[in-house]
Amino acid sequence: MFIQLLAIVLSLSAFLGMHQNPAQPDAAPQAEVIDLSMTVNDQEYACKVVINEAAERGGATILFLHGYGECGTDGEKQLTVGLPKHAMENPEDWPFVLIVPQKPIFNTEWEDHEEALLKMLEEAAGQGLHDPDRLAITGLSQGGHGTIMIGSIHTELFKAAAPVCGYTERRISEDQQRLEEIGANPTDPAVVNAAKALSAIPTWFFHGDDDSVVPVSESRSLHAALEALDADTHYTEVAGANHNSWDDAYTSKQLMKWFKEHLSE
Repeated sequence: MFIQLLAIVLSLSAFLGMHQNPAQPDAAPQAEVIDLSMTVNDQEYACKVVINEAAERGGATILFLHGYGECGTDGEKQLTVGLPKHAMENPEDWPFVLIVPQKPIFNTEWEDHEEALLKMLEEAAGQGLHDPDRLAITGLSQGGHGTIMIGSIHTELFKAAAPVCGYTERRISEDQQRLEEIGANPTDPAVVNAAKALSAIPTWFFHGDDDSVVPVSESRSLHAALEALDADTHYTEVAGANHNSWDDAYTSKQLMKWFKEHLSE
């Protein structure tokens, strides 16, 4: 009787132990996030390099420029919206190294920080984090403007550019004052000049047709000006979308495939 009772107790203990301490599944792989912050011309710049599970260190890379709302120096906000968010949540869709700087001053444009961006790219290449010969650029809203401007100034650096709900003319003056938004036309001098420069690289524009922040005429006009030059350009207008056309852009399998084609070895 004692032996039978002991066997029951041991069996029950084993059963309870198994269920109280179940085998834990392996933790899901996490993206590697590398701090690339630096000081340029006495201005502090936060920057992160994101290498998700599907990306190859030292491989194909996208420079991502965030929008107005993510400005600052905390080094985190720029990872929460747009491409970095989607690339970390769905790494298999975005197998690229991401260089994600943070613009420190709200009322400035990205081209005002051109020197810092170039130094970040140089430093990332120097650390073996990305391949400078396989680099593309994208960004949303203010970062869409930055994509247009930085992309057009440095076509020698980028294999492709994808502005999302961007604009061509500055919205902020060089003395940090807000400028009136008047929309755009394909024949505007600024649009024509940007198109001439950007025609050297493939482009893909995304914009919501109901955007109340940046008029859809901005992307329509620059795309039309590029078409007039027989440039390699694509345009996706998101029906019913207001300013947030970036979620559609960065969940687009077609856009990811397009980047992959242009960043292949």
